[in-house]
Amino acid sequence: MSKGSKQQYKQFAINTLEDGCLVLKSLIVPVIVDSEKFKDYSDEAETLLDKYRLDGFIPANVYDSIHDKVLYQQRELLRFIADHQSSSFSYIDVRQLLVKKGFLKRSLGEESSKTLNELLNIRNWSFHNAQSMMVADLEIAKKSLPPELADIAEIKPMLNPVVIRKAKTYAWKMLADFVLHNKTRLGQFELILSEMKKDYQEMYSSLPDAVFMMTSKGLSREVQYIEQEIVNQDPERAGSNIATLSMEIQKGKYDGSNEAFGRILSKDDCR
Repeated sequence: MSKGSKQQYKQFAINTLEDGCLVLKSLIVPVIVDSEKFKDYSDEAETLLDKYRLDGFIPANVYDSIHDKVLYQQRELLRFIADHQSSSFSYIDVRQLLVKKGFLKRSLGEESSKTLNELLNIRNWSFHNAQSMMVADLEIAKKSLPPELADIAEIKPMLNPVVIRKAKTYAWKMLADFVLHNKTRLGQFELILSEMKKDYQEMYSSLPDAVFMMTSKGLSREVQYIEQEIVNQDPERAGSNIATLSMEIQKGKYDGSNEAFGRILSKDDCR
């Protein structure tokens, strides 16, 4: 990427098949990692389900802890799989671009396409404080009125005091429903991940200089997914420098010069 205006650093152009592979790989890796975490936390929720079955309820601090962990991983997965923001890379948009540029030929099956669109709808709803929540709240209150009062009663919101509801315990059924929801969602994530891997395999095999790897079947262009264990991860290898530079790029404070690079990643910078 040549030097130029600050704006160009905010975008990564997919001009070649190799660019496309690089971007798709950058999405596959976190989806694999977050899917594994999602499954681990879902299994943890199922263990709690058995533990509190006889009680009929679960303490709020226990439920909230596992709920928040699962929800965080779900949001991360939705961010990499189904995100329409112009400054983001997500599978749903990247795939369309790869097909448009002719780097990818295969089509998604009906179930996978339907699942991908459903995840997009979930992402769009869950990432925003949707106004429809206010409308839905008022509609439920109105529809809850007895029929004989529907034409004469008026729903008036309580504006003072402001009531902050905090659960102390949750009904056991809430956890049961949550566990069932997680199983459904995990199946969707795994389905889309399998499609991402198929796309990557097709594109990688089309590279003229694709490396042959030794597999159990002999030399092959089949993509290998290898786990690498890291002990005592340090901030730099964990991507702190990348995150810092990315933030400055987003703010338009990086022009590609060595001076700007050194200033932003200075070890003496205590921001």
